[in-house]
Amino acid sequence: MGSEEDKANLLRVLINCAEKAANIARTCRANEKLLSLLVQEKAEGEANERFEHDFKTLADVLIQETIKHEVGAVFPEMQDATLGEESPNFTNKLGESVTVAVGASATDTAACLEAVLSGHEGAASALADEVHRVVNFESSKLKEIPELPEDLDYANLGIWIDPIDATAEYISGDTMFTDFPGITSTGLDCVTVLIGVYERDTGVPVIGVVAQPFGNKLDEHVYSSSMFWGICLPSLQAHNCDFEARDEHRQLAIFSSSEQSDILQRLLDLGYEFAFSAGAGHKALKVITREVEVYLLSKGSTFKWDTCAPQAILRALGGDVFDYGASVVEQKGVALKYLMQNSESDWKRNATGIIAVRNVEAMELLLAKLAEQCC
Repeated sequence: MGSEEDKANLLRVLINCAEKAANIARTCRANEKLLSLLVQEKAEGEANERFEHDFKTLADVLIQETIKHEVGAVFPEMQDATLGEESPNFTNKLGESVTVAVGASATDTAACLEAVLSGHEGAASALADEVHRVVNFESSKLKEIPELPEDLDYANLGIWIDPIDATAEYISGDTMFTDFPGITSTGLDCVTVLIGVYERDTGVPVIGVVAQPFGNKLDEHVYSSSMFWGICLPSLQAHNCDFEARDEHRQLAIFSSSEQSDILQRLLDLGYEFAFSAGAGHKALKVITREVEVYLLSKGSTFKWDTCAPQAILRALGGDVFDYGASVVEQKGVALKYLMQNSESDWKRNATGIIAVRNVEAMELLLAKLAEQCC
């Protein structure tokens, strides 16, 4: 259990972490020269096989390590189970391998970042300042943060972090819209920060925070965050995601652009219209905000860090994220779990696809129709 000293609200800590992540992302993105310095192509073992090129940025790695540092400082029993997408290792232009780490002070962190950035002192200092800045995110849309149960066992909680989901969109910044107002297919709106908390003994996601660093455009190149959260514990369910449906008389599903045509046809037969968009977190968020009814991905190209946060929020709303392959075969929703299985090399991958819904009652018709093309 957390000690009396660390009775800080975990949800509030994670929301502030998400906003600090958003600040780092915006700082990097605001300066094209700085962004060009930060991008490094992922090594073969790190890359997502779906994409010809898969990039990690120093922003990704720095955000991930910052969140791990912040959570570990307040909840030390969670530190070893706070995991992320990115390797913290970079190779600078001198060929030196540097491990990104958050230091005890901004000066220490800047020294580490300067080694990665090959002597760009100003850029390193600007990023270190954001890492060590005190953040307290406030918004009228945040709603009141509930007190968490006193008997919450923090030692039984783990975290999955996706520091910048849709990294390619973050790098390019080019925005294209779908045929449905408010849903972008590419661009900065697709970028999310995902922080999901799960129970280590059951693998069930229980707290989720999703931030859009570029969710609100205030001026040219000036943005503020949109923040979404949900809690689904046995004794507490809460969220800030009360949204009206886009259109009660239309059914909309969202996919990646590479989805199989026969699956699209099955949903078309059920009366669904389609939107195609980048970013697993972004597509799941559209289910959360009731802009679409279903997010379906038949391929095994998402990972635990992509789904833990949105799944926790959807569970708080009465929805869930299901294993596509298992659910179709069993003809019932089989929810994703986050048990650590170190004996399996691919345990981090959602290997047989996902289906995210806000209304689990929609699953029965979906699964029956989807079974027609696989069985």
